Amino acid sequence: MTSLMEVTFDPSLSPATRERILAVISELDVPELTGDLTVTCLSGGASNVNVRIDARSQSWALRVCAPDAERWGVNRQAAITAQTDAAAIGLAPKIVASLLPEGHFLSEFVTARTVTSQLVREENLIPLIARTLSDLKEGTTDSRDFSPFDDLRTFVELGDADGVESPNDLENLLSAVFRIEALFSARDVPRGFCHSDLVPQNFLWLDDRLMMVDFDYAGNGWVAFELASLACQAELNPEETELFLSSFDPSLDDGQRARVELMRVVAGVRDGAWALMAEPYLDQETIPLEGWTYRQYAENNFAQARAVVGSGQFAEYMKKARDVAPTARF
Repeated sequence: MTSLMEVTFDPSLSPATRERILAVISELDVPELTGDLTVTCLSGGASNVNVRIDARSQSWALRVCAPDAERWGVNRQAAITAQTDAAAIGLAPKIVASLLPEGHFLSEFVTARTVTSQLVREENLIPLIARTLSDLKEGTTDSRDFSPFDDLRTFVELGDADGVESPNDLENLLSAVFRIEALFSARDVPRGFCHSDLVPQNFLWLDDRLMMVDFDYAGNGWVAFELASLACQAELNPEETELFLSSFDPSLDDGQRARVELMRVVAGVRDGAWALMAEPYLDQETIPLEGWTYRQYAENNFAQARAVVGSGQFAEYMKKARDVAPTARF
């Protein structure tokens, strides 16, 4: 940091966080980061701290990353590459500067509404979300290959090592998940450029289009998981899920429906296990949304998974999911 810089911080930021932000700003090679700067909190982040930086005539978003990326299943270089690739096709804010291996980066600040589950329904955003994800799938990235199953194994192992209290039926849910993994691994199920962490808050709404943020888990992955992640995190009901899937692929068939329902189990268990593992480390540090708790988030996700596993249709989903039509998009 130079003497030409004066920074005013959001009072909610702790002294330690302020020091981290100042250290990152001082290392970034961005000449415009001078003069009077104002730093305010942005929602979201979990294992990262996200802030807005305002200068006299320009604004940016800064992500300051937690140091233990492996714990969170994140590859910092891959995340930056994926967001850069998405920005190239207009689906993410452009990254201005970054620091590796830490993964901190400065991006353009996009003025937009942050999407919520409520907004998805109030503004009928489901078809627009489907179109946005379809556009992303048509893009390319060489960031990394993504597997929700690998993430889940890591999160469960770390949670067990820390003595985290798990749901009584976790073993039953994991058994279902690994049957699903075997099915997907044995078949040529469509893959593509996926964001892989589709909580609604990772979408920015610019009236006629959407952009995405938080590409920590992005890469080449199963498209069925991408769609299931959104369906799970937005808690889409059967009618909303049908609209979402048919908007993504008008030639929707029963095999595709079944694959998304199975991946909904995977999404629920993965995110539930992540929340249980993360709570002891992040509960006092970052809260993605006001009123949000790690425990509640875990319970909501496990409930999504149980709704499929205990529906009486799990075996039928497994049977139908094996039929992958040559033209299927997921």
